[in-house]
Amino acid sequence: MAHDLFLYESISARLRSHIRQGSYQAGERLPSTRTLSRLFQVSVNTVTQCFRQLEADGFIEVRPRSGVFVADEVPDSRKLPELPHFPLLPVEVSLSEEILHYMEPHRQLELAHLGIALPSPDIMPIDRVLRTFRDVTRKHARDTWDYMHPHGHERFTHQLSRRSLKYPVPITTEDIIVTNGCMEAIELALRTVTQRGDTVAVETPAYYGSLLALDVMQRRALEIPTHYRDGVCLYSLEQAFKRGQVRACLLSTNAQNPLGFTMSPERKRKLVQLSTTYGVPIIENDIWGDTVYEGEALPAKAYDEAGMVIYCNSFSKSLMPGLRLGWVAPGRFHHRLRELKQISSITTASAPQLLMGRLMESGFYAQHIQHLRRELAKQTRETADLVLEGFPAGTRVDSPTGGCVLWVGLPYRMDSRILFDQALAAGIHTFPGSVFSAGSRHHNYLRLNAGSPVTERIKAAILQLGELATKL
Repeated sequence: MAHDLFLYESISARLRSHIRQGSYQAGERLPSTRTLSRLFQVSVNTVTQCFRQLEADGFIEVRPRSGVFVADEVPDSRKLPELPHFPLLPVEVSLSEEILHYMEPHRQLELAHLGIALPSPDIMPIDRVLRTFRDVTRKHARDTWDYMHPHGHERFTHQLSRRSLKYPVPITTEDIIVTNGCMEAIELALRTVTQRGDTVAVETPAYYGSLLALDVMQRRALEIPTHYRDGVCLYSLEQAFKRGQVRACLLSTNAQNPLGFTMSPERKRKLVQLSTTYGVPIIENDIWGDTVYEGEALPAKAYDEAGMVIYCNSFSKSLMPGLRLGWVAPGRFHHRLRELKQISSITTASAPQLLMGRLMESGFYAQHIQHLRRELAKQTRETADLVLEGFPAGTRVDSPTGGCVLWVGLPYRMDSRILFDQALAAGIHTFPGSVFSAGSRHHNYLRLNAGSPVTERIKAAILQLGELATKL
């Protein structure tokens, strides 16, 4: 709803409407910032930000010392741009309380869980994993008891390295540092290449965990326009690199959360090339990479000849979140990141490493991944069909290439934060789109988890959620 949006977005929408209706003609000068400030009862800075938005959208032209004029050709309102346009401005990240608020209901087992992005244990090989766990801890009791080297158990890291042999630039066992999940890998990477107050380029929408890390570590975010199919806008990213606006870039290239895109190999190569050319490190979160439905989706790290990509991954989404087992391949930043790991958590538990080493070595993990991909692809299709059936007219659902989340776009007037409250009261947990942006964008979006088989209970919850959305 308009009163919940940034003021400059609301004013921008009104001025766009006036321009399209002909109240301001092509080439006509708009009122000054001070005049509009008095008219809308907002600050001059708010009007200035509004002008930046309209200029980025192609509606106006700012002429130094002359004023602001309507563009000669105004964008066609019937053509919805596939890539959003907005000023590339760093923003402070302040989302921690909001994110924790929306995560809290996940603990309530009685809810229909459509919020947290996680495949259901119903499609995971829990019994086989636990049997293997008991076997390896019995046979390797001493290794399980002892501290593990920060680089990890060689049986585990060797298998990780083997999986990268198909990369143009493989990862060696010496490149790998084992971490307590993917988030520790991301945190160590941010601490390695940035400092407090630095700006980090991120996608928008971006995984809220990445934004939470920036918030807690007091880094600023520069949101880069991101296409639902092609990924982050490389042109905008290069502009940010050229201007020296960012110290690092934090993103995903495979089955990105929440959009679900997988970047093409050509765009991944170009991304790495930009990083190398401008000397800006890329922190790549590939936690959903193993779940890409079709083909073999290599990460950007696979093309990293200069060592500028800090690759982060784990098994939390593809097998078992309770393992808390991740790893990072820091490239040229290896020495500093290892120092930070040493003072952060010294090492990572040995038992999960022994378990995953065995599961990969036996070929079981590869078989499981093939099954998981089929199940997740089926569940996301079925969930998307239910959304389109039960949600209000104008709802949009993009087709993910992997993972188990759907990015659902409601009509613009709707606010998914209000829908969250109403759904929770009805026993349904969702996640509003606003927490996937440091700049309070995406208010009319929500992310739905499609990680569970579509049972009658899940189907009823999705259709009920659609009814609630229709009444907003």
